[in-house]
Order: sequence, then C-alpha cells, then structure tokens
Amino acid sequence: MEYKLLIHGGAGVITKQNITKAERTSVVYDLNVCLSAGEKVLASGGSALDAVCAAVESLENSLNFNAGKGSVFAHSGQHLLEASIMDGATLKAGSVANCMQVKNPILLARHIMERDDIVMISGEGADQEAIRQGFEIVPNAYFDTDFRKQQWEVAKKKKGVFLDHSNLKMGTVGAVAIDLKGNLAAATSTGGMTNKPDGRIGDTAIIGAGTYANNRTCAVSCTGTGEFFIRAVTAYDISCLMEFGGHDLLTAGMKAIHERMAPLGGDGGIIAIDKNGHVAMPYNSEGMYRGIVTPDTRKVLIWEEEENIHSDT
Repeated sequence: MEYKLLIHGGAGVITKQNITKAERTSVVYDLNVCLSAGEKVLASGGSALDAVCAAVESLENSLNFNAGKGSVFAHSGQHLLEASIMDGATLKAGSVANCMQVKNPILLARHIMERDDIVMISGEGADQEAIRQGFEIVPNAYFDTDFRKQQWEVAKKKKGVFLDHSNLKMGTVGAVAIDLKGNLAAATSTGGMTNKPDGRIGDTAIIGAGTYANNRTCAVSCTGTGEFFIRAVTAYDISCLMEFGGHDLLTAGMKAIHERMAPLGGDGGIIAIDKNGHVAMPYNSEGMYRGIVTPDTRKVLIWEEEENIHSDT
C-alpha cells in the first residue's frame, strides 16, 4: 500500500480577487509545512494516526488558519477551541470542545481517544484534563491575532455570527491519511465561528459529523458550516454511502456535499481517502485550501483549475 496524506485549511469565500499575493504565499507555505510534517511520519513507516495528528498540529501552530493560534473570537471575546481524531483500524475516537487553554487541542483529543472510558470532553473539564496530563497550557490571549479581533469587532457591530472562513480568510483545518499498512485515520481542528454563542459546539468536535475513519470504507475530515454537517452527519454519511450504498468514494463524497448537505443550506467541503487509496476533495464554496502528498506527488490547491501550487519548506 502506498501512503497518502490529504489536508485542508478551510473552504469558503476564497477568490483570486480577494486574496493578496502575500497572503497566498504565506498560506501555501504553511500548507506545505503541514504536508511535510505528516509525510515525515508516513514515509518512515509511521501510522496514519500519527501522521494526521502531526499535520493538524502544524496548522494549529499557524496564525493563518482558524485553529489553535489563529482561532476566531467567540461572543465573549474568548477563544473556544474544538478538535477530534479517529483511528480507522480500531474505530476509537476522541474529541474536545470549548477548551480555552490547550495550545494544541488535537493532542488532547488524541489523549482522549486513547482512554477507554470517554470519547468527548468539553469546557473547563477539558482544560483541567490537559493540565493533569502535562499538555502545554497557554493563556487564552495566546490565540489572539489582529485580524481575528477585527473580524470579531465587525461581527459585534452587525450583531451577527460569521463563518470562520467568510470575509476572505481561512478556516477549519483537517487531515486524512492511509499508511503503509493500509490503516486510515482522520483529524480536524477549529476555533468555530466568529462571535459564536459561548458554549456552541460545531461539527469538528462531533465524531461522524466533521470527522470519521473506518478501515472498511474511508477517512473523512470536513470544513464549512458546522450546523449543517451535524444535521447531515456528513462524514459518516460518506462511509455509509460506500458501505451500504455501494458507491465509490468520489460519488459518495459528491452526494454527501451536493445532494444531502447543500440542500439544507450548508456550504463547505471534505477531504477523504478510501481503503484502496483513492482520494476525493469535493466542495460547494468559492474555494478550498487543500493539499495532497504521496511518495511521488505533492500538490497544494485552492481552486479547481490549479494543479500544482508549490513552495519550498
């Protein structure tokens, strides 16, 4: 089996007219750094689980994306972070929601996955568990960035809730992989929506909605309007369309996005790999930051017509 890693950095209002050359260069660079982090694991014979964790951790450390360092502000002015991870070989999963002090929520989600008693933890309990286990803790202000604060100020004035990737910027991050043993894994991380109600939980923290992996079918990570991915149970829906509906990965992914989720009013996209190494990255928005790496290929993509945006890392 050939290893493969797919990543995304959000889907939304991303056009050539509203992203500067400097922004594009910075985003492409960070996506390539992410691909390198995951590929290093896979190329050395490491697990898909370790690879997606490393890839997502890399994007959490970038201020270009709405996850970890670059997370949006909630209504209270705080950052409330979510992450989840799933192992396709065992169907074990872990997720965290509304944590406020964990530098890399995906690492805490991985820890929760490895426990036998729970799958999800949220709020103060998530932060306390991270402290007990020795994860890196930061003040909530660590996640502040000028751009996200400006977004929050605009949202407050308009008394609205903005998608993480609306107003031209990047959103939720995720990764899916298949390793040399044929095992699948998926991971996703986000700061949610700008000016979201405190306590709101999106699809990223919900196994089956924003993240799913099963060695019998596929691994999926989603990005977009979380409430619609939850209602459509999008990540698991793709697996079901394959396992019980007999569809191939691309058909299942297209159906899930365009025929099941979109009619509800949602927008966004998915990255997915099936048990045979086939890949799919459908979306119904203006663009989606995404990338793929294999032993022979490395691509970073934003729009459909582009084939290879590359920067040295």
